[in-house]
Amino acid sequence: MRRLDRPRFAMRLLSKMPKWRRSAAIQSDLLQQLSALSELLDATARNLRLGKSMASALQAATETCATNNSVIGELVTSTTRGESFADAVKRLLPAAKRSELVFTLRTIDLAATGGVGGVLALERAAIVLRERLTNVADRQMQAAQAMLSTKVLSWAPVVVAGWLILTSSSVRNFLILSLSGWLCILLGFSFNYAGRRWMQTIVAPSAA
Repeated sequence: MRRLDRPRFAMRLLSKMPKWRRSAAIQSDLLQQLSALSELLDATARNLRLGKSMASALQAATETCATNNSVIGELVTSTTRGESFADAVKRLLPAAKRSELVFTLRTIDLAATGGVGGVLALERAAIVLRERLTNVADRQMQAAQAMLSTKVLSWAPVVVAGWLILTSSSVRNFLILSLSGWLCILLGFSFNYAGRRWMQTIVAPSAA
């Protein structure tokens, strides 16, 4: 039976989503990765303070944090087998597609040189990732609020127009029985749709 290629399958699903839903999915995945990487760096720093080697500290951290990142998993496997962190990181950097993963790999490579400075580098890198996590979460919340406001503002004229058509014969006759009325309805729906699409483009741009 053919094995499912999860990364490729996920990319195919994302490509079929609408632009704003695709952006939301990417942002959600980014939040999860930032959280997982910051916990991984913190756990590795704690293990180093306990006297473990860098390879053992990273391996224990991945088991504790249940990290499912394939690049980190390959790094742990390679260094456990005896490959140096410098060589392993250099080999795996092209496979790291996101900046936060590249940042994590370079930090681990720096910490592998040994000394107290390596522990501090891991801890401070974890702080940087958590700050970015907070910023992304805040931006996502603000985008959600903006989209909610847009939906309310775009549906309000439709509801008012429908209520006027039902309750006022003069409005009903103008909008339904005249060419000018149909033109007003067409322009109203066109501007309404264009405004919603423009707001989606602003608050939910696709990630590069």
